[in-house]
Amino acid sequence: MAEDGIFGFDGTPSVAILANRSSGFVGRGAAVEAIVSTLSRYGIYPRIFMARSGKLTDAIAACKAQAPDVVVVTGGDGTILAVAEAFLGTPTVIAVVPQGTVNQLARDLLIPLLPDAAIEALAGGEIRAIDVGSVNGQAFLCTSVIGPLAKLQRYREEARGRLAATVVSVLRTGWKAMTLRPARLAIRDGASAWTETTRGVIVSVNPLAEIVSRIPFRAKLDDGLLAVYAARESGYFTLFRLAAAIFSGTARQAPTIGYHETARLTIDASRPFLTILNDGEIRRVSTPLRFEVMPRALRVVVPRPVAPG
Repeated sequence: MAEDGIFGFDGTPSVAILANRSSGFVGRGAAVEAIVSTLSRYGIYPRIFMARSGKLTDAIAACKAQAPDVVVVTGGDGTILAVAEAFLGTPTVIAVVPQGTVNQLARDLLIPLLPDAAIEALAGGEIRAIDVGSVNGQAFLCTSVIGPLAKLQRYREEARGRLAATVVSVLRTGWKAMTLRPARLAIRDGASAWTETTRGVIVSVNPLAEIVSRIPFRAKLDDGLLAVYAARESGYFTLFRLAAAIFSGTARQAPTIGYHETARLTIDASRPFLTILNDGEIRRVSTPLRFEVMPRALRVVVPRPVAPG
């Protein structure tokens, strides 16, 4: 038994590993081996649940039935979201070993992106409660994208893991970003209401950091806020201007972006359904879209801060 505990527990927790073979580019087997090797040094021999051929839901259900203290999830943001949705409201803590293409939540939690380094950091980590977003009862951990912008995801999915297809995807996505027809969305938060003619709205669980970054991240994950970034229609380069403002950390002040902070939000459109992306996963949701934040609803393991000096 581990004398100093692991994953922020005082004693030795029960641990399960859940891996998704279909997410990201890196083989799951090597990551699982690294996790098992590290845990064995703490006297922990976890149960392993490996999702194959689209059977992620079944693997999650089998894992949940064991009610582990900790689920170590290795996969991309979509896999992590699916596991988080299943364990919301339970005592189980989520430990993320990133293996996806973006790994947004792992970056926000300051988890190393290499499996060996990630599990080592998490084994000596601590438990933290973070906010979770919800749209019409469906959870998201990082961002929900609404409107024509969400349609661009299909090209990334088609290209996943193939270099030539990725190049084509970039070109097609750029062209579509310029030619997508804007939508007129009605937005209200209870205190105010307004409309936006837009090619895309991003709803983030807490605001994105105001700093130049190649991949935007959130400085705080437990402020209990939704941050709304609506790309105001300004012609063919509307979405490029949105991206530039976000990457440069100036989105809150940019005149081409409608920015708003709230704990609850409703977005409506003239059509009965809208395509949205919750943490990069495509979903079709009926209108109106009702967003809310669930404060500190998910417990996760994070690396301990490095002591100065």
